[in-house]
Amino acid sequence: MKPLVTSLFLLGSALFAGPLFAETDSAVAESAFVAMLENATLKGTWAPVRDGSLGEDRNDAYHIVRAEKQKGDQWHLVTRVEHKGQVLEHPIPVVVKFAGDTAVVILDDARTGDGGTWSARVLFHNDVYVGSWWSPGGKAGTVSGTISR
Repeated sequence: MKPLVTSLFLLGSALFAGPLFAETDSAVAESAFVAMLENATLKGTWAPVRDGSLGEDRNDAYHIVRAEKQKGDQWHLVTRVEHKGQVLEHPIPVVVKFAGDTAVVILDDARTGDGGTWSARVLFHNDVYVGSWWSPGGKAGTVSGTISR
């Protein structure tokens, strides 16, 4: 009797169980990511992390002109920056991975103007972003906010 009950339970589970996460067509996810970042303003806050404690939020904003897929999971996030009175477009090379319909931007060892580097992981979904950043010197923090066009 016990093997019959176990078999029926396993059969029922196999028939009615769906995937743990809904699968998303990668082309659909990539198109949605591109559309979300087309002429986008990311407006939110960042906060430092020091000695394992989250510091006070500070307002922040970023302007992304577009996201351009390169090869494989390599992308450029083209940002709009002002430099010496001129508005310039600056492509930032990043890796983008997708968890279903959610994009995760991976930035490793990006150079800063003073010769330092920093890295980040930022999740994008439904016009919201959230993530963390760090540098080899021990500086770190969080970012989060909303995306508008």
